[in-house]
Amino acid sequence: MKQLRPIGPLLQLGWVVAFSTLIPLGLGLLLDRRFGTAPLLTLVGALVGMIAGTVGTVRIATRIIEALGQPPEGGAGDAVNGKEDQA
Repeated sequence: MKQLRPIGPLLQLGWVVAFSTLIPLGLGLLLDRRFGTAPLLTLVGALVGMIAGTVGTVRIATRIIEALGQPPEGGAGDAVNGKEDQA
């Protein structure tokens, strides 16, 4: 039977992408309105947000891949690796 994985890292991935993109974009919009530099700071905020979202996504995805590569505890990994007990 396949072991269920926690959904926490996937939810974290969604929040990281949303907030790391929206916060710099919103800050760029606010600064553009204040200083009258539209659309310069909005574009800078969008670029910073996309870079931050990409970095955050890669970090979380790397962590998830590393966790999936480790065999589960309790001996179930032996059956997956072809070392199951033959009694």
